[in-house]
Amino acid sequence: MFGAKNTTPTDAGRTLDTQRSSTTIALVLVMGLVTGCAATSPGTAIHGAEPYPNDSAADWVTYADHVVVATVTSEREMPRGDHEEDTGEGSVGRSLTLQADEVVWSADDPAHGPPEGEFSMPGMGWTLTDGDRSPMVAEDTPRLEVGHSYVFALFWMPEVPDEPEPYPARWNALGLDAVVPFDDGIIGNGEEMGELVSPAQERRGPTHADDATLEQTLAGEGLDALKSLLATTPPDVRGSY
Repeated sequence: MFGAKNTTPTDAGRTLDTQRSSTTIALVLVMGLVTGCAATSPGTAIHGAEPYPNDSAADWVTYADHVVVATVTSEREMPRGDHEEDTGEGSVGRSLTLQADEVVWSADDPAHGPPEGEFSMPGMGWTLTDGDRSPMVAEDTPRLEVGHSYVFALFWMPEVPDEPEPYPARWNALGLDAVVPFDDGIIGNGEEMGELVSPAQERRGPTHADDATLEQTLAGEGLDALKSLLATTPPDVRGSY
């Protein structure tokens, strides 16, 4: 897995293998958040492949169509499947509406023009246990909450019309490290795992700079630093994913 996060199994050791779906942005760790509290409690570990490499600036300029700043303006629960309705167990998807605030960088030959105005994306939804809904979060990753702003490295996903899980063409992030908190115009400042984080917290990472993610490298900086980094970073040879 590219840019894999640490995972924590449930108390019962239950692990669910999932494919990428409209419910997730390549989920790795799912936990139950205690609403209104800073603490979290362990949930179900879900393993999924991230769409593309996404740790570094080189990954972003190699695989993204656009890098944008956007603010989440609303969310809605997706329709529940028969299994979830009948048993009160499973997962529920979440659809987000975002406002595109600024295009930071674009590929020379993107698959689609940059998002303008409002656009939609899938978000991490909820797990169901005995009918009770708990938010999904991925370790050290924004959940994408209404009212918060983020930097996204986006790629255009073509329509999948075939059963059993058709979905329309849409934007999605390259992976877990391709979504960065950006409240108040500061990289690493804002929402992560449903909680507020600061650039100082986001700078904590690998000892060697070569192992740091783009967010860890630029935490505390503004858009000018990001634009400069992306403009001066050559792309890698693009792999097949």
